[in-house]
Amino acid sequence: MSSKDAKINLTLAFVLNNATVDDQGKSMQNPDPAAVQANIVNRVKQSTYAKDFALVWGPSLYLDPGTEGASKGYSANVTAVFKGPSGDLRLVTSGTNATSDYDVKEEDNDIGQTAASGLISKAPSDASISKGANAGAQHIINTTPGTGGSLVSYLQGQVGSGGTVVIVGHSLGGALASVLTLYLQEQLPSAKLNCHTFAAPTAGNQQFADYFDQKMAGASTRFFNTMDTVPDAWNATTIKNILTIYNPNIETPQKVQDGINNNLLLLDFLNYQQPGDGKTRLTGSVNTQIIKKQDTDFDDQAAYQHIQAYLKLLDMQIGDVWLPPPSS
Repeated sequence: MSSKDAKINLTLAFVLNNATVDDQGKSMQNPDPAAVQANIVNRVKQSTYAKDFALVWGPSLYLDPGTEGASKGYSANVTAVFKGPSGDLRLVTSGTNATSDYDVKEEDNDIGQTAASGLISKAPSDASISKGANAGAQHIINTTPGTGGSLVSYLQGQVGSGGTVVIVGHSLGGALASVLTLYLQEQLPSAKLNCHTFAAPTAGNQQFADYFDQKMAGASTRFFNTMDTVPDAWNATTIKNILTIYNPNIETPQKVQDGINNNLLLLDFLNYQQPGDGKTRLTGSVNTQIIKKQDTDFDDQAAYQHIQAYLKLLDMQIGDVWLPPPSS
C-alpha cells in the first residue's frame, strides 16, 4: 500500500468510525440515516486526503438491538462504499462504538469461536472466527440501506465482471474487514480484492489466519502501532505485551493484569492469530504529554495510541480528518 493510499484509507475508516457522532461530539441514538449520510459526505469532502472520493452506496446502519438496555439504538456497524477518481471502490466498515453495549460486549468481546465455513463456504473445516466477528460480518452483509440494494448485489453490479474493491477498517472494523474480504472473494470471483486494516484485533484462529494469508497473498496490509493494546488481542502470546506496555511511564492497572493472566489458558486453547500477509509494524512511543499522574492515565494513553497515534505514525495531522472534540 502506498503512503497516499494509507492516508486515504485511514481517513475513510475514521469518518465511518464517527459517522453517528454529531459535530459537538455526541453519539447519536436512533440516528436519522440522512444525517449520518451528511456527516460522511461532508467530512470526507473536508478531509485532506480523501476529498476526491464519492459515497456511492450506503451508509447501512446496524443499530444496537437493546439486549443490554440503555444503549438500544446506538450504531453497532456503519458500512459504506466509496468510489475514487480512478474508479476503484473502497468498502469501509466502522470500528467499535463505545456507547453501544452490544458492540462492546458481543462483537468486540465475544471470543467464543464458530466455524468460519458457516460464512465463508470454502474455508477449511478447522478454521474458526470469533462469534463476535461472525455476528458483525453477518450484520454488515444483511443490513440494507434505504436505497441501493444489498451490499453484495451492489458490488456484483459494479465489479461482477472485473474491477477492484479495497476493504478497509480500523479496530473492530479491521477484524471484520478480514472476514468480509474472504466472504466477498466467493461472491465476486472476477473482482480483485484488497484488504487494508489499521489497529485490528484478531478475528480468528491460526487456521483462519493461514487461510487468509493463502487467499490474500500480496493483496493485504495490516498496520499496527506497537504501543496500541488492541492488536495484541486475542493472541495468548502478544496479549502479554499489555502487562508492561507503557512501563516505566505508566503501570498497567492490576485489574487489567489480572484479566489477562486469568485468561491465558483459555486464549492458548483458542489459538487466535493475526494474519501474517502485509504485516506493517509502526513503532510507537509513549505520549508523555498526556500523562497526568492520575488513575485514568492508562486508559487515556491506550485511547491515544489506538486513534490519534496512527495519524502521527502515518505522517498525518489531527486536522486532516474530522475527529470528535477532545472533551466529548
